[in-house]
Amino acid sequence: MEFDGSQILIGKGAQADVCKYQGYAYKIYKPTYPEEWICFEMQQQETVVGAGLSDIRYYETSDPHIIKMDLIEGIELEKKVLEGYLEGFEILRKAFVRVHSALVYPGIKMPRLIETAGMGLTPEQCGQIFPVIEHLSEKYESCICHLDLHFQNIMLPNDGTDYKIIDWMNARIAPPIFDYARTYVIFDEFSQEGLALYKNAVESDIVGLGISDEDFADAVMVSTVIRNREKG
Repeated sequence: MEFDGSQILIGKGAQADVCKYQGYAYKIYKPTYPEEWICFEMQQQETVVGAGLSDIRYYETSDPHIIKMDLIEGIELEKKVLEGYLEGFEILRKAFVRVHSALVYPGIKMPRLIETAGMGLTPEQCGQIFPVIEHLSEKYESCICHLDLHFQNIMLPNDGTDYKIIDWMNARIAPPIFDYARTYVIFDEFSQEGLALYKNAVESDIVGLGISDEDFADAVMVSTVIRNREKG
């Protein structure tokens, strides 16, 4: 497809830019980005819409490297938090609960964490994380997990409606311990102050799920290995 020059760049990432154009958002991937990954992202979004976790729909375009998306007029929660909006941690906490409460309906088209966790890892790393994933998956009930839930992936609409969770590419069926651990690892990379506030915000929910400190530490180890692979 072609734009008429009126598009406005509203987001820039390592693999794709996002533009606002004629009332929609368009995600424009680099030509080298695999088309099958784009198709997978569209399937992920269709799944979370079907699960009631998002009302943002994706649409195919004539260019396989461009996705048309419903536009959210708003700001990332991160911008509000950086301005001192500490209520952002409570919104993040509620977002976890909302995601984990969604129905894992029969035939859901979303892979399980254990099916994809080894992608790009060495045999030694797989040997390190898979026994932990298997153990925790047997011990705790699985649900939909976002697995990249942080302030940049929560939008606050300008019209005052409820927050919206975006970027479901990493979502998997897994015990919620891995979702909380993934976000722990992200905070640990960027802000010790934020990490402390995050831990305080979600501690009671983690305890309520019966998650032990030892199991959480194991989940953090798994998340760290996977996160380091993503960073290259």
